[in-house]
Amino acid sequence: MTPDWKHIAAASMPANCGWQGSYRVRYSEIGDNGRVTLPALADYMQDAAGWGAKRLQLAYDDTVDQGVAWVLARMIIMVHHYPANGETIALETWPSGFAHRMASRDWRLRDEKGDICAVAQSFWALFDLNERRAARWPDWLVKRLPDPPGPKLIDVGSRPPSPPDGLVKQNAFTAQAPDLDIYGHVNNVRLMQWVLATANDGKPNFQPAGLDIQFRAECRFQDNVIIRAQDNYATISRQDASDKQGDDSRNATFTDLVRAQILR
Repeated sequence: MTPDWKHIAAASMPANCGWQGSYRVRYSEIGDNGRVTLPALADYMQDAAGWGAKRLQLAYDDTVDQGVAWVLARMIIMVHHYPANGETIALETWPSGFAHRMASRDWRLRDEKGDICAVAQSFWALFDLNERRAARWPDWLVKRLPDPPGPKLIDVGSRPPSPPDGLVKQNAFTAQAPDLDIYGHVNNVRLMQWVLATANDGKPNFQPAGLDIQFRAECRFQDNVIIRAQDNYATISRQDASDKQGDDSRNATFTDLVRAQILR
């Protein structure tokens, strides 16, 4: 994927469903090179998505009483350059399509000079909070979807890349209470942090060109997971409970919770 930065800059924010806001890069969000981290950018985008959905009466507070909520299935972030500490980032976001019971949302981030510093596209599924599985779209929700949606800023494949065979265990985590979000599972940005911490090549400042990350299943409180990686791919996986093999066994079987490709 090669972003067309001129197209990204020129696209108009839709008047019927766009939202814009600003975020100031804080000390807690930078590496020792003084530049914002990729998870911090994702955190801004996650917050903006909530405000954008609120404008359409489709945010968590608008859907929870119906027993459903949006959950992130895939996110592709592409970075042109990383802003520095103290810079204010202008962020625009809007829904960009609806197909096969999946909603897409795009983001565009500009630095203080007005130049594009990052772009992203995401895909969201409706989640049944009681059954903990994908839900059908009710009529009341469909009526609130914007028509038409806004433009897509990047062209991504319909299927995320599959990780190669022979992934090697690199790290392990146990989900703790501070990792959880309002849905009772590990927050998407925290999962990104776990992936990037494993794929950083031992560098204190790991700021890749982007990330294509797929969220396949929930990571719940006190889940013990391992991160396996090879080349530019990584997975967060839970070992099959019936599998008696050790974590390092090549014959062990896993359920992938997250699959990611790091763009360099």
